[in-house]
Amino acid sequence: MVTSTSINSRLGVGLYSVDEAARIIGTTPGTIGRWIRSKFFKPRFASQEQTLTFAELMELNFIKMFRNEGVSLRVIQAASREMAARFGAEYPLTFKQFDTDGRSIFLTLKNTSGDLVMEEVHHGQLVFDTIVKPFFRKLEYDNNDKLLRFWPLASKSSKGRVVLDPCRKFGKPIDAESGVRISTIMDALTAGKGQKPKVVADWLGVPLSAVKAAESFSKSLSA
Repeated sequence: MVTSTSINSRLGVGLYSVDEAARIIGTTPGTIGRWIRSKFFKPRFASQEQTLTFAELMELNFIKMFRNEGVSLRVIQAASREMAARFGAEYPLTFKQFDTDGRSIFLTLKNTSGDLVMEEVHHGQLVFDTIVKPFFRKLEYDNNDKLLRFWPLASKSSKGRVVLDPCRKFGKPIDAESGVRISTIMDALTAGKGQKPKVVADWLGVPLSAVKAAESFSKSLSA
């Protein structure tokens, strides 16, 4: 039974099915299931619905980045526990202070773990500097280091137009300026035998740049 309390608990946190989460971060639903069972965190909505929040989605994205670079789950779990203890963060991999202190955390693990972990942690430091640290540019935090938004197309000079904001449209990817869902723009582009971006922009009342950003984001998911 859905109550007003259960509905309110889901507002402002983002809502993603496992399939949606897998597509956004570029992995498979089965892999996400394994990571969740590895107990990096306890899903806020632990039920048969398998609904993930925005914070959980971002935590999984960090796990995926480390795994893609060959860092073992054992090492990632050890780093996560260390950061949780150091920062008191529920989702330590996404915590802003990790951006500046992540390297020393890996060095701490190097002193307290076995030889096999030491070798992987050394690789983990390299991954942090070259893959993970730049990714923090895509994340937006408030003054208390709370994660607010994810800008998947962000660069050094621009945030891009696409944003995942748990307080808007349940965290689904949207055009930040107009609030139109990226899925709506892409559906319009593929309607019939396909439509020109300028036509879709006129249909939806959004700038042409919004349509082009939606295309870029969708291509990044396919890649």
